Amino acid sequence: MSEAPKNSDESDTDVLLGGIFGNNDYEEPVIKGHLVKFYTMLGMPIDIHLIGKSPLYGHILTNACKYIAKYLEKNMDTLVKDRTVIEFGSGGALPSILCAKLGASMALATDYPDPELVNNIEYNIKMNKIQNNCKSLGFIWGNDISDILSLISGPPVERKTFDTIILSDVIFNHTEHYKLLKTCKQLITPKTGKVLVAFTPHRPHLLDADLSFFQKAQEQPYNFKLDFIEMVHYSPLFKDDKDESTREIRSRVYMYILYT
Repeated sequence: MSEAPKNSDESDTDVLLGGIFGNNDYEEPVIKGHLVKFYTMLGMPIDIHLIGKSPLYGHILTNACKYIAKYLEKNMDTLVKDRTVIEFGSGGALPSILCAKLGASMALATDYPDPELVNNIEYNIKMNKIQNNCKSLGFIWGNDISDILSLISGPPVERKTFDTIILSDVIFNHTEHYKLLKTCKQLITPKTGKVLVAFTPHRPHLLDADLSFFQKAQEQPYNFKLDFIEMVHYSPLFKDDKDESTREIRSRVYMYILYT
């Protein structure tokens, strides 16, 4: 097996999202990536390599990601098996890789087109030996979807939509809500497709801005219908945050489903 992709000193995402996670006016040391082993409910292990750092949480297997993986496994017959699946903001791409292993006809893991992020997804796909029904792609929300469609169109079936769309801990990027909704609307299979949205309010003071995604989703021109599934608690993800007044909020994982 080839070596895990090495971390670059700086990526485009560091520049684009510096306003969210802080500007780096000095040269930071390169942080090595690491391997995480995730177990399905049936005990099947899945190895996920995570990059060393990312302002987009691509270096972390978040609680929302773990939750949505379990949800997909519980509902594999209706959301995964023989379905086309796409994930946005994939990070290590655990949900996409799980879907491929559970029998998706095609699982497409996408993230911001930073070489480090996309190369790492490709590495995880190869490591888990699912190249036949799992692909990776760098994609910016709201952009032309031709490259996406090219990966699910072809013999024996011509597809132009996805049955299941996965959004795991991505709606913190509030300025991109409309672009993300545009892409979801373009790609969802009408009437039967589902958009799974799981997230944790990592910045509790911006919870209302996180939740505004769902209000926007129901408005023109998107007109999604909305089901709130549940809110559960995990241990807070960032252990260095010692603010006990926000601990409960930071431990939440919300789950919603959008559909047309």
